[in-house]
Amino acid sequence: MVAKSNETVAVRHRGLLIVLLVVATAVSLTWIVTAARTVRYGFDITDEGYYLLSYRWWSGNPLALTGIQYIYGPIFELLHWDIVHLRIFRLVTLIAGHLFFGWSFMRWLRVRRPEAPKTRLWEATGIMVILAAGGMNYSWLPTSPAYNDVILLGSLTVLSCVLWVATAIERDRKPPIWAFTLAGLVMGTMVLAKWSSVVVLTVIIAAAIVVLSAQGAEAVARGIVWALAGVVVVAATVHLLVAPLTTVIPGIQAVNRFIAGNSYSPSSLLEMYWRTGSKLVGQTFEQHVLLLVAAAFAVVARRPVLRIAAWLLVAATLVLSIVRAIDQDGLGGGAVNNGKFQIVLLAAVLVAVVTTIAALITKQWSGGKENLRTWVILTVLTVFPIVQAFGTNTALYMIGFDAFAAWAALMIAVVTSIDKAPVVARTTVSLVTVAALVAVAAISYGGLILNPYRSAPHRDLTTATSLKPLGELKLTADTAKDYQALDQLLMPYTSPSGRPIIGFDKMAGIVFLLRGRPFGEAWTSPKERQRTAAGITEVCSGRQPRPGDRPPLLIFNRRVTQLDVDALRTCGLDFKADYMLIAPPATIMNLQVYVPTAELALHNP
Repeated sequence: MVAKSNETVAVRHRGLLIVLLVVATAVSLTWIVTAARTVRYGFDITDEGYYLLSYRWWSGNPLALTGIQYIYGPIFELLHWDIVHLRIFRLVTLIAGHLFFGWSFMRWLRVRRPEAPKTRLWEATGIMVILAAGGMNYSWLPTSPAYNDVILLGSLTVLSCVLWVATAIERDRKPPIWAFTLAGLVMGTMVLAKWSSVVVLTVIIAAAIVVLSAQGAEAVARGIVWALAGVVVVAATVHLLVAPLTTVIPGIQAVNRFIAGNSYSPSSLLEMYWRTGSKLVGQTFEQHVLLLVAAAFAVVARRPVLRIAAWLLVAATLVLSIVRAIDQDGLGGGAVNNGKFQIVLLAAVLVAVVTTIAALITKQWSGGKENLRTWVILTVLTVFPIVQAFGTNTALYMIGFDAFAAWAALMIAVVTSIDKAPVVARTTVSLVTVAALVAVAAISYGGLILNPYRSAPHRDLTTATSLKPLGELKLTADTAKDYQALDQLLMPYTSPSGRPIIGFDKMAGIVFLLRGRPFGEAWTSPKERQRTAAGITEVCSGRQPRPGDRPPLLIFNRRVTQLDVDALRTCGLDFKADYMLIAPPATIMNLQVYVPTAELALHNP
């Protein structure tokens, strides 16, 4: 009789796993196939243009806020400066990074959940759920890679290494050396890509030390030594094979000096993080508080009558939350929906958190034998998305939800730990997890097809240009026509390629498509014009390499200010005497394009 009961439970578990696997696979395919479809469409001249311009001239312009150009620049060059191939490279790395993290997590969780179904279908389902969550990387940002990708994938990889170490310790084995070394290699790369990555690395390293301490101080020291060896290898490789650190570090330091007094201070960033984060949490509770109450009630509803009430309450509140999500544009992707779709996903995470708290209080957490190492890892998963986003000058949640895979792993841990709780509680967390994955599919589709980053919708991107830097990218017919006309107008002044050009403001993509190179920092912003001027002055002072002998072309999408004039004067350029408009702005995208007077006279005698 007992054997038959166990067989029935096994069949039920297998059926549930198959359903979850099918849903997770469908969501994964949705964002992967959609991302693959869109690699040839759209081009953002602001952020994406900045990344591509800095990668294109990675070895000749050390003025940069971070060292990301020394990572993706050589890759872009190996790909023959092909934007489509670079976007494909990003897609492949996102898939590989999430699969590795999913495999590492489920491998560790198997040790901590010995009662789990004895089938590899269990691991496969968890891995696919985590891969499905990776679709959030296409929720609103450009499709070309940036430092956010290095920080996310790097953090996931380092955390995966910690999971491999934790798994070995749980099995009373010596942790593999490769895990420490790989973690060190990745940490060195992350610090090069973005200094603020030390925040998330500090959290993960602290967790690693707690995990390793189970085998004593010698194990901790061994891990630190091998990790440091990996960091040293990265530093030596960059210095000897990519760019001398004596060039890389001063360039980064210079830009950080520019922004020290003119941009976001640490205190103002923290205030902004708190203000925007509090607002998001408040809106989440406002829209989905009844679902959270239902999740808690489902755990404590032990009597038959209460269970019936719990089923009804969960069904009603789940439907209500779905209706509100649709009504509040919570399933739409793209920058236009930032601050909306994050509410839906945060509600799903909070359901898992509320369920965990209720299960612990009522002693229905089957993981009652969880040790300190396990709780530390679960805590890291909880804070991971937020801490990996530190350093951004936008709300933390806008970058944080790119790491939704960590929260998906957390939800898996909760679902697999509450088998002592009523069925309605387990069903609630499972349904909310599935709903969150479906939301990810809708959000990623919206971010890629309906609301691409600073681009027209996918259906309007129909025309390719003959501009070599853009390759086969398709734009709107009007945009393609405008870029072609601008290129033809400036051809006498931009040939050969590599002419220094300054695009004021946020027009690095215009410089890129004209085959130009930065004069000063590649990034220019209307909020940081002092920083732009400082970059020009830095080049003219001789402290940084000057990009050729020709004076820069100047392209403005705003009025010329005295700050711009003074910065050019440090280069020995008198703006009024040395530059002239090449054509009325109304004829060239409302841009004021200034070329050196002597060259204009030469080509237009």
